Amino acid sequence: MQWDYPWVLWGLVMVPGLIYCAVTLWRQKREFWETWCRLPFMRQQSVEPSRRHYLLAATLFLAGFILSVLGFASPVIQRTAWEPVWENVALVILADFSKSMEAPRDPLEVNAPSRFEEMRASLLEFLNTLPPGVKISLVPFSEYAIPITSGFSDDHIELIAKVRRFQRDFFYKQGTDLTTTLQEGFHLADTFAPTLRRNGTASAAMLAPVISLVLISDGDEPVTNGLRQVLTERGSVVPVFAIGVGSEGPAYIPESSSPVGYVVDKKGVPVTTALNTTTLRFIAEKTGGVYYPFERRGQLFTALQHIIQRQGIRSQREYTYPYSLRSFLFLGAFLCLLSAWKFEN
Repeated sequence: MQWDYPWVLWGLVMVPGLIYCAVTLWRQKREFWETWCRLPFMRQQSVEPSRRHYLLAATLFLAGFILSVLGFASPVIQRTAWEPVWENVALVILADFSKSMEAPRDPLEVNAPSRFEEMRASLLEFLNTLPPGVKISLVPFSEYAIPITSGFSDDHIELIAKVRRFQRDFFYKQGTDLTTTLQEGFHLADTFAPTLRRNGTASAAMLAPVISLVLISDGDEPVTNGLRQVLTERGSVVPVFAIGVGSEGPAYIPESSSPVGYVVDKKGVPVTTALNTTTLRFIAEKTGGVYYPFERRGQLFTALQHIIQRQGIRSQREYTYPYSLRSFLFLGAFLCLLSAWKFEN
């Protein structure tokens, strides 16, 4: 406990003097009553002063005085809490723009939206609820990855505007290369981690940046030796949270220029795509991340919220808040003095 005005506590040296005054006053009252009772016709009309009543009033007065001195000294206690340092949190969001993302999220649902549309809607909802200070880097990918933000940005309004302008045909090549994409994400994390440390707030600079990758994809690629090598070299320093978009059941890929309305192979047979959870789970496990499914509406937004909460916990630091007891002491002093005055009268 700390005191804003500790010199006021010297007022407590008056407490012994007040006790002495209270005892002296009681003796005088007692002597006056005994003298008064000796007068003719007064003994039967006089009431002996109550020792208990007087002691209670004197105790309340002394308590009120002590609480007043303590209140003027203004004691302050400190409350400790652990809170996230959002300025230290950075996410690299790797969004799949491959052709297979045109497939419906759930092939068994009538008029189901595409995987890409669901991903864009969930990203917009996530960015609208993002805590201030969190830094985001958006990286669309297909057979190669192209960051559309200059490093990490904490301007969430600008990021929302970029996501709204997402077009799936942004890439000329429509395949999927998760190895190249992860290398680009890890490169961003390595390049801008020192920048986060230098440009952060005073509290953020005391902690190491909390950077992670969020891979949103249907995983339409097997586990290759190149992917194994990249993940083995990186370890679990930068975790990758993989979110599998779509259903494990086969789904046709719409194509407006096709005579049958779907993507077909060289023989004219419609091509199907399905969520590959094996690859995505492998990536998450090797990097210390978590795999989240996205088969039903709202699951992607829930997964992103869970990821940001985990990152917030990793960035927590101890904060100390002062809490003044002055008002409570003055309230107690007022009640004690008021009660003492009522008892005295």
